[in-house]
Amino acid sequence: MGRSLVSPSGDCLKYYDEEKMIEIQKAFEAEVLKWKGVNSRPMMGCLCYFCNRKFIGFLVTDGIVLMKLSEKDQTSLKEKFGGKPFEMAGQTGRLWVTPLKGPNDVRPVMPFVRKRYEEVSSNPAKT
Repeated sequence: MGRSLVSPSGDCLKYYDEEKMIEIQKAFEAEVLKWKGVNSRPMMGCLCYFCNRKFIGFLVTDGIVLMKLSEKDQTSLKEKFGGKPFEMAGQTGRLWVTPLKGPNDVRPVMPFVRKRYEEVSSNPAKT
């Protein structure tokens, strides 16, 4: 039924378990893929979402990582939902994984996703 998420190199997505996340993905995409200019594609072992070629965020197994939130929003997200730093290849960066355990966890984080979308959609990508 769903598409198999494979990276351009042909590897399965390392940080994203499609079977485990299918209901969360459906709930998330039911909203964000309606927004003008938003699309998704597998990249770097995750399922990434873009608006006009600018990163909004990406789904990982059991969570979502939102890009470039303000310090205030990032703090609010952490306080409301908890989570942990995102690790890739043994490195921990500034990115934060907000937990999503089921489709009902998607709606409460959508205001943060929408804020990021509005930021990138109001600043078109340079070509």
